[in-house]
Amino acid sequence: MKKLHILTTTTVLALAIGSLSFSGASAEENSNGGGNKSKSTNTSTEFKGSSLRSHGYPVANMGPSGSGVSNQNQDASVGIDDSASELAWQQTNKASENNDKKASGNAKVLGSIASSPIIFHTGGFGGIYSGPIQIIPVWVGTWDDARKATWNSILGNLVTSLGGSGDIATANQVFNTNTLYFTTKAKPTAKLTWSTSLIPSATVPATLAAASLGIVPVSDANVAQYINLALTTSKVSAPASGTKAIYLYLGASDTRLSSGFGTAYCGWHTYGTLGATNIPYIAIQDFTPTYNSACSAQSVTPNLDVPLDAMASVLVHEIDESITDADLRTWYDSRGAENADKCAWTFGATTLLNGAKYNLTVGGKNYLVQRNWLANNIVTDTSNGSACALKTP
Repeated sequence: MKKLHILTTTTVLALAIGSLSFSGASAEENSNGGGNKSKSTNTSTEFKGSSLRSHGYPVANMGPSGSGVSNQNQDASVGIDDSASELAWQQTNKASENNDKKASGNAKVLGSIASSPIIFHTGGFGGIYSGPIQIIPVWVGTWDDARKATWNSILGNLVTSLGGSGDIATANQVFNTNTLYFTTKAKPTAKLTWSTSLIPSATVPATLAAASLGIVPVSDANVAQYINLALTTSKVSAPASGTKAIYLYLGASDTRLSSGFGTAYCGWHTYGTLGATNIPYIAIQDFTPTYNSACSAQSVTPNLDVPLDAMASVLVHEIDESITDADLRTWYDSRGAENADKCAWTFGATTLLNGAKYNLTVGGKNYLVQRNWLANNIVTDTSNGSACALKTP
């Protein structure tokens, strides 16, 4: 990564965010054999991405490959920009999921323990990202101001509808399915807020690679570089003192996450370092109709915007995972699937309105949002023996 010598802003940001550390490995720690450390070894004032990221939110039309778990990579992460390994894991995981659906007997009894349970890994305790957290959008590419404002409103509403402190344990809210991941480990629950400082001109130009046929490729490594550019050029600001951050990369439709958007995944999460601080970040994007069938569950959507409504579900998925597995080694199952991975493209009961299905209404807006796996692994869906739920029962 080219080092940017704009130090004044990032020095202030590093100091402002200095209390955000979680006990996860930084990119440098991974290269030195890991270790459950509370601080990164990044001594610069540059935001640096990890060498790993999560497996992505799978595309809807992902086909199975192989026999399943016997030959599946069992880590909850993949190397950045390793497109082949990402696709192989997704295809094998699909085969494993199909095997799960064939299970019978007690594995599908309501209230029993689900097969392929999610597991807490003690070496990654710091990956539970608790306390006050602000989601901070980073807009990259050619965003029309009106479209950006609409996306900010619809996506932000999922978080702001929590109200008050933004506690994920709030009743009848989509993020409360994560509560047990915190309380069973005696950790304070996450309290989510959305950055309210939306500046129309605060968009980072997508200039790190040349466009091809009008689309700028954005590598996994580039995502962290764009976040760093947003920080160093004051496109985003640090959260209030005592509040942690999750940066949300939002690529415009004239960009494409080049490690597999629309062919293997529709979004992913990982963490980066700023000074001595580990900070999670998420990557999602707007997209052209080319990827509608890959990343959207329906052609008519609740808010009449296919990419936006699709990304609402992907965003919930990635926030679920970012707060319960921030370091990519805390909560995941025996084949490397995180909580939301285990329920991808399952929605439970839905309502049809004006040709669009929805399963969640918050803040006066309707959404079709995927379910999430409960930490107690208790079967909630007898059709497939899963512990998936839209809200905590």
